[in-house]
Amino acid sequence: MRLHKHFPPSNQQLRKLFMLALPDEKLRQLYLAMHKYFPQARIYDIAIPELCKQGLYATAVTWHKKLIERKDLPSSVRTTELVMHYLAMTGAKTQLMECTRLMVAAGVTFTPYKAQNILIPTAISRKLMNVSEDENDDGSENGYSDEFCARLVATRFFSIENIINTLGFLGVREIGPLALRELATRELPHNPYCRAVQDRLDQLSKASVSTGRSTFSILVRRLAAEGQSHLLANVVACDLHTDTFEDYNLQESLLTFYHENSDTIAFNRTMAILTAKVPERDVLTRRWNLLLRSYLTRRELQAVKNTVGKMQELQLPIEPRSATHMGQTLLSRRQTGRRPADTEELGLLVHIWQDVLRSGSQVPPYVWTEILRRLGMSGRLVALERLALWLAAWYSSPANRTSMSCILSRSAGDTELLHPTTNIDLKPNNPLHPLHVIFAPALQQAIVAWGFQHSHSARQGRGRHLSRLDWTWGLSLLRKLRDRNVHVGQQNVSKAFRLRILILFGPSDSKRKINRLIRQRNKDSLGLYIKKAKEVWGLDLLGRPQPKICHEERQMIPPSFMDFK
Repeated sequence: MRLHKHFPPSNQQLRKLFMLALPDEKLRQLYLAMHKYFPQARIYDIAIPELCKQGLYATAVTWHKKLIERKDLPSSVRTTELVMHYLAMTGAKTQLMECTRLMVAAGVTFTPYKAQNILIPTAISRKLMNVSEDENDDGSENGYSDEFCARLVATRFFSIENIINTLGFLGVREIGPLALRELATRELPHNPYCRAVQDRLDQLSKASVSTGRSTFSILVRRLAAEGQSHLLANVVACDLHTDTFEDYNLQESLLTFYHENSDTIAFNRTMAILTAKVPERDVLTRRWNLLLRSYLTRRELQAVKNTVGKMQELQLPIEPRSATHMGQTLLSRRQTGRRPADTEELGLLVHIWQDVLRSGSQVPPYVWTEILRRLGMSGRLVALERLALWLAAWYSSPANRTSMSCILSRSAGDTELLHPTTNIDLKPNNPLHPLHVIFAPALQQAIVAWGFQHSHSARQGRGRHLSRLDWTWGLSLLRKLRDRNVHVGQQNVSKAFRLRILILFGPSDSKRKINRLIRQRNKDSLGLYIKKAKEVWGLDLLGRPQPKICHEERQMIPPSFMDFK
């Protein structure tokens, strides 16, 4: 390290050194600690992809933060895609926001990434053109802003035909939503209204003037073409600024407000705004999903059931956004580490989500973890086991692998895009595999703990289900999951079992009341626990760590029914 000031290593040498350190965790930690002494280092583009390729996603997140803080930036935001994908897959919203904030603060540009994923209109926005031309060396200012064009169109002294000709003569290649609104407003007295607006749109097209790809412009063109005069007039005359049409979350909140207040005109207008950029074949699906989310926000459970039933009858899929919204609205708030006050809504939610998967749509895998936790904390172990085995069967079936990773990529008005993982046939131990996301190490340890707690506890919850269960229930379920292609780590299970044994036979009492009760009521010896654990799990859980167990993939047919009564 003393020589690095006088003989600093090159980036190529640092990258070769990283590849040597990659296979060993301690060497990776040492390399990361050493990295801060080389401010000229640029290893992000090779380090993060390689870590993700090895399945070390959690490590990649840590390296991402450290490298960004040290100004070792990615050459393109696309390099960060795998890290962002992992965080979105696992529902780590806080970390996702933090990683994004660090990139923005460091000056990482997102423009190239967006340009490859979003259709760019053929006409260049005049406002963007003005900005780019203002940066020219000669400082000349060309082009006309949307506000200027709107004032020009609103001038009653000139006819619309002359204004359109003038725009073409001035070289205006695109007008924005403000100018288009003023043009449509001047046609309001005409009847039929849609025909008059369509004629103006045709005149603009002949003059080689585009109306752009804003939500307002797309909506006006669609309504004019469809001849919906009343709805078009309402869109043009409403008091909403055209910029608010781009705020999808705001418009959906307004939709719920109008729905609750039975404002049919405003409701239909907002529904049209929210479906403006949706392809024609998907409009009906989006409308029903918006209606479903409106009922969910208002917690009208009967209306939710009726809407879901109607959608199934029409064979319309429930979108991932709707499925996620169900969990946010139907599940009561739960303090971390505490069991929920009520679990009656779980049955409805599980049945709906299962139907969503069967219909060919998607449910983000990480949302199942909270359902399983609530069932376990409430003592509904039979229901938990049935759901866990159903999930293992579903996501292990080759026919269902296309439903593995789903990310709602845009909350704007465009059609929701689902990005499957690059390799659909993921290994069970890959952190991006849905079963790895659902049955995370923390949940596996909790399953072992629930077996102990609910077999000894006086609080039986669903007693008729627990009467035939003993403390080995958790180990038994994990073995069943392991046999169904779920990655269950031997060391992880051993750690959970050791902790339970320490609570029962350790030198001091636990601070948790339920653990003290388990210790008081225990009548079995330590030897009996070790013997039964080995019989159920098949391996010694208190001996030396065993090598990882790999299982061949096998096709599982998920059961068609689950009893949550």
